[in-house]
Amino acid sequence: MNNSPLKSLDAGDLQCHVPPLETAMRIDLFLARNFPNRSRRTIQSAISAGSVFIGDRRAESDFSVRGGEVLRIAWQGQKCGGNFKETKQREGDLRILYEDDHVIGVYKRAGEVVHPAENFYGPSTVSAVLRHCGGKLSTCGEGHRPGVVHRLDRDTTGVLLFAKTNSAHESLAGQFFSRAVRKGYEALACGTLRKLSGIVRGAIGRDKRRRTRMAIVQGGRDAETAWSAKSIPGKAFSHFMINPRSGRMHQIRVHMASIGHPVLGDWTYGCPPLPFHVERTMLHAKYIVFSHPQSGLSIRVEAPLADDMADLLNNGGGGDKMNNSTVEIVGRR
Repeated sequence: MNNSPLKSLDAGDLQCHVPPLETAMRIDLFLARNFPNRSRRTIQSAISAGSVFIGDRRAESDFSVRGGEVLRIAWQGQKCGGNFKETKQREGDLRILYEDDHVIGVYKRAGEVVHPAENFYGPSTVSAVLRHCGGKLSTCGEGHRPGVVHRLDRDTTGVLLFAKTNSAHESLAGQFFSRAVRKGYEALACGTLRKLSGIVRGAIGRDKRRRTRMAIVQGGRDAETAWSAKSIPGKAFSHFMINPRSGRMHQIRVHMASIGHPVLGDWTYGCPPLPFHVERTMLHAKYIVFSHPQSGLSIRVEAPLADDMADLLNNGGGGDKMNNSTVEIVGRR
């Protein structure tokens, strides 16, 4: 079932029915929240260029939606490869966890960006996926983000999904937007435990003092993270299983730091100097569960734990190293 307010039209255009809103919201902000694969700057440019319509009239940049409007966004020319630059990444570097005609799930490695940015065109996950798929991924995303329906931080390893078709992209984007997708992460975090589980609720927004960071701020976007954990005998860090119930930027890292357990290696969010060496933030996207865009079956894709995290766990008396990825077709939602 598709829970998205977005509907595909021809020529790559999309139509959006605005649901009832508690308060009026600027049209660029509303679209940015509904199009996680488009930057707000891109959306503002589309409005200025006259590519966003409210019914049959062009939207003004200062227009606010209140609910009930029908928006049409004309993304003409936004095709895969439109401004996508190939990288030197080899297809052999790509580890496929799940694939069919509609969706592909791959293993994202540490240090690898999901897609090129404006000033960065080094190796990326999307370049390898695009090459593997013969250049055929959904065209709903910006030119440098074909098929991208969600992202992981550069240091984070684990499961990453891409849409092969526009209809699959629409379905998956809707599931992420409505929080129907279930995600599980593993993290190694500083400190010993005072309790074994909890829920962190704290709205997240841009840190007002350090604009490159996110923080729990008044007026931020609501965010909730559930966690459970176990101590590692003889070690000053713990093993966390984390289930984010929203998808804010840096959410897990911000929430973990807020409860006094910054992720190991996360110097941005307060990890102290360590008596051992880590090369990255010790965060892993363990599994993702989604409703298949075509069949409606519930699909769970799981990724093996990265070697560096598994080594720390094993050396610290933690769990066994997982060698294989798994895919489970659970049934209908």
